[in-house]
Amino acid sequence: MGPRLSLPKAARYLLPVLALAGCSQSQADPQDDGEPVYCSFAGQNDFKPDCRLERTVIDGAQVLVVRHPDGAFRRLQISKDGGHLEAADGADHSQSALKGDRYEVIIGGDRYVIPAKAGAAGADAKAR
Repeated sequence: MGPRLSLPKAARYLLPVLALAGCSQSQADPQDDGEPVYCSFAGQNDFKPDCRLERTVIDGAQVLVVRHPDGAFRRLQISKDGGHLEAADGADHSQSALKGDRYEVIIGGDRYVIPAKAGAAGADAKAR
């Protein structure tokens, strides 16, 4: 067996490793990701730009993830005709409509105003 390291000497070797491990974890606020969208929760009347929107394509379908400030989220899918958003999963039924340059969405007691993007599936067809 080799020499044993005393605790202070071991700590000297361990601290830089722990410091590097801490640097590899993202310290960014999850609310910094995505574009801000207006939302209203649990039937409240006021809309605030407190939610964040991520746009992705999964198996050819455009999927939107709306992240709440408390970490909850909703996954929505743009309909084939681009006229509304549908709940992509979950038990709550969604109601939505494309109004000009935005979707207005209701899921359960939550409401969202989500900007429609040019080039989104179906949005091009609506513009023609």
